[in-house]
Amino acid sequence: MTHPFARPAAGLFWFAACLFLVATTLPTAVEAQTSAVKRASTKARTTKVARPAASTWAPNPAVRAKDAYLIVDATTGRELLSDHAEELRHPASLTKLMTLYLTFAALDSGRLSLDDTLPVSVQAANAPPTKMGVGRGAVITVRDAAMGLITRSANDAAIVLAEAMAGSEDNFARLMTQRARQLGMASTVFRNASGLPSREQVTTARDMARLAHALLRDFPHYYAVFSAQSYGYRGRVLENHNRMLANYAGADGLKTGYTAASGFNLVMSAVRDDRRLIGVVMGGNTAFQRDRQMADLMDRGFAHAHALRLAGWQWPQMPARARYQAAHFVPGIAGPALARAPQPASPTQVEAVLASMRAAPASNAAPVGDGGATPSAGSWVIQVGSFADSRAAELALQRASSALPDPIRANSAISVDEVQMAHKTFHRARVTNLSQEEALEGCKRLEARKIYCAALEVTAWNTPGAR
Repeated sequence: MTHPFARPAAGLFWFAACLFLVATTLPTAVEAQTSAVKRASTKARTTKVARPAASTWAPNPAVRAKDAYLIVDATTGRELLSDHAEELRHPASLTKLMTLYLTFAALDSGRLSLDDTLPVSVQAANAPPTKMGVGRGAVITVRDAAMGLITRSANDAAIVLAEAMAGSEDNFARLMTQRARQLGMASTVFRNASGLPSREQVTTARDMARLAHALLRDFPHYYAVFSAQSYGYRGRVLENHNRMLANYAGADGLKTGYTAASGFNLVMSAVRDDRRLIGVVMGGNTAFQRDRQMADLMDRGFAHAHALRLAGWQWPQMPARARYQAAHFVPGIAGPALARAPQPASPTQVEAVLASMRAAPASNAAPVGDGGATPSAGSWVIQVGSFADSRAAELALQRASSALPDPIRANSAISVDEVQMAHKTFHRARVTNLSQEEALEGCKRLEARKIYCAALEVTAWNTPGAR
């Protein structure tokens, strides 16, 4: 058989056919390859866009450091020692002091009772340590949850209490910030009930001192629970993280805290020579270093207070219902008499302080106030909020005043004061000219109607110039 290309005419025919075939199929192949490349490129771009989720924690640029401290006389509100006390810091578990403040308020108003059983939600059960370890669907009493906060600093217990009082932790955080404003804590923002890391949750050493003072002033009947060095819970012993209770003479509360962003924090109070001081140390490198710094600062603070001859500490009066609640809180812890025996400052310390005071500027003994007008000394008020808008303050005050019992409303006055706090202007809404009994009873009535308030005695703590 002769091959087709052996004949010239046939060879030309087959050569032309091959050229035609190449011309018609090559573009299709190139197009297919190009399309495949485009599909691969698109897939690569899609894969590149789907990045891993970013971390939920990011530094807050307004928090430029960790360290700060403040020592304040609890009776007069006078600042004795301080460093960076106005600068923003992360509170860590000091946050739980506000959670406890609102818990105590709910106990006094009757919205909670110590033996109430509260459900443990998924969010509470899944809280990171430290915690009490109560499982989802279980229940825990208000008493156990509160003591879990005080001793073990339990995050799950904080969430349980928050959800019981406000329906959700987010709602509760808003109530916490609102109450902070009422107490003059102008720089503090709360985002959760526990102090777990949140870039927006910030405070100052001065604001934490105000909160500690508010706990002493408003809930003297519950304050003794902060001195519990341990608490028995379901066959376990929850040890208190606050080692100063055992290691510093006169110490009787309050709370420690730690996160990587905050460092080691501590708010404490102690009594010596009938004087009470409140101390705040933030940003310690270790718990031991923080405690050692606090002990040194408190020693110096007591020497200052003695040299200044500041007035001694006296516990506020306790309402009958409050005394009953306190007596049943924890067996063996019945009231503020549990405070340790006073330890006077040594003559050497006092002489050293007098020498330093002669060389120091007079501003070292300034009162810790939140600004505003000066009502008559010793009067009591019901504060229903501090607002950025004056109209909002007026509306809140009208609502609160109309909800008060007639005898209290008849003897009172209403006031919206413009005050400067942390370089911001607030409009503070207050019902004024009240006795202590009227303020406490009125605030209890308002809180029963979900109008949150604070009963305050006008002192240097909340009004400069008042004594």
